[in-house]
Amino acid sequence: MRVNRLSYTAAAERLDEPAFRDLYAAAQAHESQRRQNDAVVIDLPEVQVRVKEGEVVIRPLPPLRSRDLVREMMLLAGTAVAQFASQHSIPLPFTTQEAPDLPPDLPDTPSGMFARRRAMSRSQQGSTPGLHAGLGLPHYVQCTSPLRRYLDMVTHQQLRLYLRGEPLLDGQAIMERVGAANAITGEMRLAERLSNQHWKLVYLLRHPGWQGEGVIVDKRGKRDVVLLPELALETSIYAKGERPLDATLTLQFNEANLPELETRFQVVPGTG
Repeated sequence: MRVNRLSYTAAAERLDEPAFRDLYAAAQAHESQRRQNDAVVIDLPEVQVRVKEGEVVIRPLPPLRSRDLVREMMLLAGTAVAQFASQHSIPLPFTTQEAPDLPPDLPDTPSGMFARRRAMSRSQQGSTPGLHAGLGLPHYVQCTSPLRRYLDMVTHQQLRLYLRGEPLLDGQAIMERVGAANAITGEMRLAERLSNQHWKLVYLLRHPGWQGEGVIVDKRGKRDVVLLPELALETSIYAKGERPLDATLTLQFNEANLPELETRFQVVPGTG
């Protein structure tokens, strides 16, 4: 779910106004209810990667109340539409997700968040409603971005047909559209992820000797997986001694392989 940064800024400046204050209270109540329903909360660093006039600019996306407000309002809209469609037997591309198999004592630390993300299964679309365990919602349909997501547009079209009293697309027709959308959605997400990774590496190559804090989030054989919050970048280093999960250390950039999208860092002496 993406919203222009100016929208977040404008909302942040007005959150204390009565109308926005009431909306934010509703958003908090909705988030609380989702957490009671075992919604999976994953709080890992996010950055915005842009190329401006040939320069790679990486900016962190800080936690903002305005972002929380927008997120919960979008989820509320999707829940309301899914409930309406369920009550009136309207086939839509409902989004579902199975509950992950997580340890009960997983900590709310970077390594715990990393483990939660790894355990999550991909969401699925179907013509009948079902549980979205990750969001903690009994039913859900994405519907707030019809200009950006094809299946959101399909949902809007189906609702308009119902309100006009015209024949609806049946479940098979909905699933044909889901298949057509999924055929390219995965490729688009992969392209976006690889593009962000590419430009992060270009940024590092243009800043030789870059240093930053890293947090150990996983252990894989003889290597530690380290998250660099400043870049929202993951890398691996040789495990040394008994570095525990969530230990922090300072890494220095050594080299990058752009074709393979690989990086090499070394631990700055005295920091880990």
